[in-house]
Amino acid sequence: MLNSINKSQSLADWLCYLENIHPVNIEMGLGRVGRVAEDLALTTFSAKVITVAGTNGKGSTCAFLERILLDAGFNVGVTSSPHIQDYRERVRVNGKMLTAQAHADSFAFIEAGRGDTTLTYFEFTTLSALKLFQDATLDVVILEVGLGGRLDASNIVSADVAVVTTIDIDHADWLGTDKAVIAREKSGIFRAGKKAICGVINPPSTIAAYAEEVGAELIAVNRDYYYTQHADTWDWQSNSTEQQDASALIFTALEIPQLPLQNAATAIAAIQALGLTVPDTAIRSGVANAKLPGRLQQLGTSPQQFVDVAHNPESARYLATQLTRLKQQASSPVKIIAVVGMLKDKDIAASLAALTDVIDCWHLAALQGERAAPCQQIEQGLVAAMQQNSKSYDSLSQQPMSHDTIAKAWQSANQSADCHDIIIGFGSFCTVAEIIQHISG
Repeated sequence: MLNSINKSQSLADWLCYLENIHPVNIEMGLGRVGRVAEDLALTTFSAKVITVAGTNGKGSTCAFLERILLDAGFNVGVTSSPHIQDYRERVRVNGKMLTAQAHADSFAFIEAGRGDTTLTYFEFTTLSALKLFQDATLDVVILEVGLGGRLDASNIVSADVAVVTTIDIDHADWLGTDKAVIAREKSGIFRAGKKAICGVINPPSTIAAYAEEVGAELIAVNRDYYYTQHADTWDWQSNSTEQQDASALIFTALEIPQLPLQNAATAIAAIQALGLTVPDTAIRSGVANAKLPGRLQQLGTSPQQFVDVAHNPESARYLATQLTRLKQQASSPVKIIAVVGMLKDKDIAASLAALTDVIDCWHLAALQGERAAPCQQIEQGLVAAMQQNSKSYDSLSQQPMSHDTIAKAWQSANQSADCHDIIIGFGSFCTVAEIIQHISG
């Protein structure tokens, strides 16, 4: 392929170019991206490397790791995907986005070095992130896996610590619907002689089997480390005998985090496995202060407005617990009003079923783009979800409403809300992006 873009092009021009240089958006396998990475010497780092895979919880686990390590005084690079508003969200160095020019220069480097090898958008941007991290002076690199694990572009780098957060059904067209198979695929980031953290509650046996097969040292929740939640605090404890400092084996009275507690516990296990000296104070402050856009992110008050990227059954179940907590904390009775847009390849019925007990009003709309589920498909999913939970529309505060766009659904939800009600927009990263874009004008 003729590499036709000029290296002086803007970041927007580069992104448009990357969307069109490969015939498909997703092509599993490490052959092409691995060859380019080897040619450009992008697979080795002097920094420690953590790779994080999982159905859900990757972003929040990375956020906990990042915040703890930054609070400990380390220089940290993190990849994240997808972005919500700005492509630059995908690469953070010391907690900050880089300039558009830095990304454009990195793209130009990859373009010049790939020759005739075509790369998908994600492969190209992963290589670019690795280049940006090599150009920085970093102590730790944290790589969030995009899809699966074994064949994901991030897996061209061998991690010192590999993490699997949760296992559930998602991306079924690529990963299938067998949790044991999915778990093995995500465990493909494990490496011989390196630490592998399993944060999965009741994990499929294929995770431990794969760790043994490749010779990774598995550290599993509820076997090698534990966490216990109390009313206002939580504790973390390890069975490890490796740390010389016994105080590093237990943390008591930790602050309940804004992000999922399970992922905070997984992050602490990964920090312990990394072998760096991390003060107790950094663990405590990092857990307490870690935040991530699009995770029960509050946009307004009176009525309370939130957005969440929950887009599959597991993440929807967690969102339901968060909304229930908000409802219980309210000083007066409140309605929870949902604005929902989803992608057509998601399990819409099962995702909505997780929320039918907590949501009082539904506003449905189609997202923009080819992958968007038409409103009729979301309507059918809601009907199936209600039936699954033996509910009828009569139990709702009002009949579900369908809208042409997410913006119209958001407007309608706000018009129907009382000042003390809660509005939640969810269903996809795209849903969150469209709502934020609408609010910001």
